Amino acid sequence: MQALRSLALPCLLLSGLVMQGCSSILPKKEFIPADPETLNEWSVEGQVSIKNNSGKQKTWFEYRQVDGEYQLSLRPDSPVGEAKAVISGYEGEADVAVEVKDPQARELADAVRETLPMDNLGFWLRALPASGSAEIATDEDQVEEIREADWDIEYNNYMKVGRYRLPDEISLQKKKTQVDMQLVRAETGYLSTPCPTDFDIEAVSSASESNGHHYGATIDQLVPRTGEPPLPRWIDDQDFCKQLYKVHGAIPDSRIGLYGPDSMMWRLTSRVTPAAMGAGRALLMQTAHPWITAGIDEHSIVRYDPLERARRTFIYISTIVYGSMPQVMDAANTVHKIHNAIEGQIPYEAGAFKEGSHYGANEVSAMIWVSATLWDTLVKMYEEYEQPLTKAEQDKFYEEIKLFNMMFGIPESANPPNWTAFEDYVETMVHSPQLTVTDNAKMLKEDLFNQGSIILALPLWVQEVATAVNLPAPIREQYDMDYGLWYSINYYGWIKPSSKLYNWLMPDSVSVNPVYHEAQARLRGERVGWYQRKIIEAAGVERLVN
Repeated sequence: MQALRSLALPCLLLSGLVMQGCSSILPKKEFIPADPETLNEWSVEGQVSIKNNSGKQKTWFEYRQVDGEYQLSLRPDSPVGEAKAVISGYEGEADVAVEVKDPQARELADAVRETLPMDNLGFWLRALPASGSAEIATDEDQVEEIREADWDIEYNNYMKVGRYRLPDEISLQKKKTQVDMQLVRAETGYLSTPCPTDFDIEAVSSASESNGHHYGATIDQLVPRTGEPPLPRWIDDQDFCKQLYKVHGAIPDSRIGLYGPDSMMWRLTSRVTPAAMGAGRALLMQTAHPWITAGIDEHSIVRYDPLERARRTFIYISTIVYGSMPQVMDAANTVHKIHNAIEGQIPYEAGAFKEGSHYGANEVSAMIWVSATLWDTLVKMYEEYEQPLTKAEQDKFYEEIKLFNMMFGIPESANPPNWTAFEDYVETMVHSPQLTVTDNAKMLKEDLFNQGSIILALPLWVQEVATAVNLPAPIREQYDMDYGLWYSINYYGWIKPSSKLYNWLMPDSVSVNPVYHEAQARLRGERVGWYQRKIIEAAGVERLVN
């Protein structure tokens, strides 16, 4: 039950962030790996030990390959940091180049180069034969052993990485030479470019800042005083890719990702309780926007399987916040493709929006509102359950929010310029006709707090109370939510104190987001602990950001 709470409640808060788009993914199926031979950009890292007549050598390594060209980086002292030696070449070719950056690593580099068949290594790391003469033993669809070029290669275990299944324990033996490889993590794309290969890279690189669009971030532009909806500003593929290009390669260490352990984003999202207690508030603020409700009605499974929708969105948002840069770019591209398919017409008049008006998931103003509900809620609940933020911390966090929004194609110039303007924007939206709770939105609210299960009855009632207390009054009233002395007594009398006591009593291994732990393990070049692994596996993935 504790593991369920650690995963499921943050999922509820994240469930609406990727607009209605994440709901339209095909239902989860049994994992079927893609063919590793199709990998054009990939890397693996871990530890290798070599034992032969000359002695024993051991080192951490990273093998990175892009379009057949590889680099094998050796780090004898630490799994992360600057490589001490680099062996490079082209897959299938015997010629290699060796660059030794630390003289003490010369012996190690020579031992690795002379022992390992570098022309075949890239194939064997993917459990592929390097030639037609190889002998292969398989168990169902997994390679167990390859005999080739006088080497006997055994595969003892596999890891799921995206769509692929790659080895994570490899033993290579040849006469009196024994090589053991333990692979900790892998990347399977977006190493050299943030966008798919069918993008017009030159057009993206040379496009002007606005690409013909005139973005503005004043409150009057996002929330017109006339009561009319803002002029739509659609994000097409080139606009989207342009924002990713600004970030890809600009992060000094792609292993860190967008933010890293010193960021406000990691600090605020790491604690379970603030996110859990704000889940209902964020979601109902989103569905108060008629576009969001219409998208859910026409494209979403949320009414039928809300936990599945939460699971999917948890995966994408957690990856963008905590993933390495290749993982961030992969998640961003996936979400953008999903958003491209979500559009339609509002079938009724709702506030500022006329019946038949067009909506779409990849529209700037709507995406800014969806993002705003999450971060406004998170700051409010963090300050309530953890500690108030200083003005400098608020401003720093808001710059990180802008970076997050860029991963959805939103230009920095389209956002309110600073935290103060952002708060004014949220307050103005709350009182604007852009937020009009429809009958369908009220049905979503009822579905959200439906206590159809005895097990979930208390958690959902607690969530309903916390939502009613913390929702802005104009939105709460539109939802016809109960709010009075009884809710106040329960929330301030025992719900909030007990939640704060939980934070104080529980160790970080339990009270901190498991994906945060996994990201920290990635930065150390390790695997995350078993407890966090089990919680992450409950989301349907073996590993998320490591």
